[in-house]
Parts: sequence; structure tokens; C-alpha cells
Amino acid sequence: MMEINKFILLLLLIYSSLISSFADGQGAAPAPSPVISTISSSPEQSPSPAASTPSDSPSSLFSSSLFAPSDDSKSTDAPAEAPLPPTTATSQLPKEAAGDSSKGLPLLFPILKPLSAAGPVVKKICDSTDHPTECLASVIPFHKGESDPVSVLKMEMQALREGLKKAIAKATAMNDDPSVSIDLKSCLDTCLETYDSALYDLDDAFESIAAHDMARLKTVLSASVTDIGTCEEAFSEEGNGEDSPMKDFDDELTKIASNNLAIATALLR
Repeated sequence: MMEINKFILLLLLIYSSLISSFADGQGAAPAPSPVISTISSSPEQSPSPAASTPSDSPSSLFSSSLFAPSDDSKSTDAPAEAPLPPTTATSQLPKEAAGDSSKGLPLLFPILKPLSAAGPVVKKICDSTDHPTECLASVIPFHKGESDPVSVLKMEMQALREGLKKAIAKATAMNDDPSVSIDLKSCLDTCLETYDSALYDLDDAFESIAAHDMARLKTVLSASVTDIGTCEEAFSEEGNGEDSPMKDFDDELTKIASNNLAIATALLR
């Protein structure tokens, strides 16, 4: 009996010892980690503005060391950008349309579009004349697509007809002006007569083309050149020193008439 009591007492001591050890283990706090104690003991730091509010702009990204390209990454083989060619409005226009008053027919047929619109065949025909630029300028208004020499000749003859009509209108208006001197009116009368004669010569020229009479065609076209020149001769002989008010018209008309004769002469070869 005594032995049993001792055994029970031993068990109770062991049990109480275990209970006490368990209670001590639950109440003791684990040793703080050095890292955690360091963080907890350090003063609170506010987050960096750059880290808390990153910029969305591309320039801010490339200004940082993370996105900025290093010197080694820059390619030295990249070709340099070619400079842009200079552009000017006048470089796109024909010389005559850009303001060259030494060519063209500004009174009768001002150049309103590129002369290349006539086409290479018409240009070749006009190049055979003494005034190729004036030829193109006067042919283009009547050009409907035909490019054979006879058709181009007819266009240039039609240009001369229209030019003569404009000159007649100009001379008639001056002749009706009461402030114009008698001597000047006399010269203008001569001009009007020669312009009318040139129109008749053109009628004969068209008839000669229809009849395939090339010899007569050349003769009447030559006469039209002479008719226009007679107007200027009247001012030099009877104008009492007055300048011809029709000189600019006559200069342009003479160039067209000369072109007609040159094209017709080429057809005879």
C-alpha cells in the first residue's frame, strides 16, 4: 500500500512539473529578430516622392539611370538624317509663269498653265520655230489633243486670227478717242487696214491647206508677216515722232505669224 502511494505522488510531481514548464513556455516572448528590432528601433522614414509618385512622362523615365541609354548602347553606325531639300513656290512653275516677261505673249496669250501640257510632239514642232515659247503659249489654248504638224499649224493660225482681233479692238478704241491726234489716227487707220489684210491672208491659208497647196500656203503666210510690219512702218514714217501704241501688240503678232511661216516651211521639206 505504501508503494502505491509513493507511485501516485511521483506521477503528480511529474504532471505538475510538465504543467509548469508548458505555462512558462507560453508566457515567454521569443527573442526579437535583429532585422525586426533594427526596423522597429529606427525612426519612421517617409517614402521617397520619386518612389511614391512616379512620373508618367517619357522624359522623366529616360532621365533616370534605369531607362537612360548607356554610352555603350549608342550606335555609332546610324546614318545621319539627310537635310530637307529647300522648297519654293517658283521652283514648281515654268520660267515664263514665274514672271519672266522677256518671253511669252502677255498681251495676247498669257501663260496660265505649264507649257508641257501641250505634249512632247507639239513641243518638238514648236522647237523648229524662231519663237518656241511663244508657239507653245499660243497653241495651248486651241490644243484639243491633235499633235500632227498640220493640226499644230492650224492652231497657230487660229491664234494669229484671235490676236489680230484683239489688236483691231485696241486700235479701234484708240481711233475713236477724241483726244488722239490726227497724225496718230492716220497711223491707226493704216494699222486697221493691215490687220484686216492679214485676216484675209489667213483665210487664204486655211483654204490652201484644204487644197493641199503648200506653195500658196507659204506665200500667204509670208504676206501676213509683212502686213503686221506695215503697221509699225506707218508710225515710223508718218507718226511725227510719236511712239507706236500698237508696238507691243505688233511684236507678239509678228512672232506668231513668223511661227506659222516656219511650221509651213518645215512641211515643204
